[in-house]
Amino acid sequence: MQGKPNPVPAAAMSTMMHERPAGLRIWVALDESPRSTAALTAAVVLAEELDAELAGLFVEDVDLQHLFGLPFAREFSVLTGEGRPLSQGEVERAWRREAETLQRLLAEAAGRLRLRWSFRVTRGRVSAEVNTLAQAFDLIVLGKRTGIGVMAVAQTTYRLTGIHPKGRVGPVLVLFEDRSTSTYSLDMGAKLARRNGAELVLLISAGARDAFEAACAVAQTALKERGTAGRCVWLTALDGSNLIQAARREEAGCLVLADKERFLKQAGFERVLDEIECPIVLTR
Repeated sequence: MQGKPNPVPAAAMSTMMHERPAGLRIWVALDESPRSTAALTAAVVLAEELDAELAGLFVEDVDLQHLFGLPFAREFSVLTGEGRPLSQGEVERAWRREAETLQRLLAEAAGRLRLRWSFRVTRGRVSAEVNTLAQAFDLIVLGKRTGIGVMAVAQTTYRLTGIHPKGRVGPVLVLFEDRSTSTYSLDMGAKLARRNGAELVLLISAGARDAFEAACAVAQTALKERGTAGRCVWLTALDGSNLIQAARREEAGCLVLADKERFLKQAGFERVLDEIECPIVLTR
């Protein structure tokens, strides 16, 4: 059982390691939002299934610093609706409170299952941190937007609830391209769906109906080999817009994508992260 975590300083970077990393590592980007709660839940499920280290990251978004001193930059209280000028001191205090809360929640979640865990605070941009750390981790779970809209000082009055807005578990979407490249992501999606009692949905990109049906048949065979079931959804093209539309249409609970480096380097992927409301799991 892990001890009580120490408060997180508001420094450029700090790292707390609570056991030597061993085997797989799952990295999860966190903030105080329902989407982040879902990302932490998904990461915990996978960490338990894979006996992996759970590594949390909180990014102090430097883009907020560009707003300090501007006459239109104001923070608003969720409770009262009152606004006041945005100050660097208050933002840094909010960052510190948020990081402490997230570290505690991560420690509690990991402690219940006796998982190895670590937590890091860094100041920069979410997208840059994701790309920097991608090479060192086996899976990445994203529940945090890349733009400054993800963080507002008033968010510190709102705490993680873990409740889906519509009170249900959304399906786990897995992008299935072919058996060789989608094996690992299909395994991860099946684990998440099984543990959460969720439907498994395979997204298949194809230019024509017959190609989609052929690929769906291959995907269904792969599911049967894993002792699970799911349905196929046709994407007419594999791009950000189609992924966003599919996630919204299916009211997804999670989206699993293979070959994390490819997607992280893909033009427009930041928009996908910003507009898809569910956690995104990037696998190797």
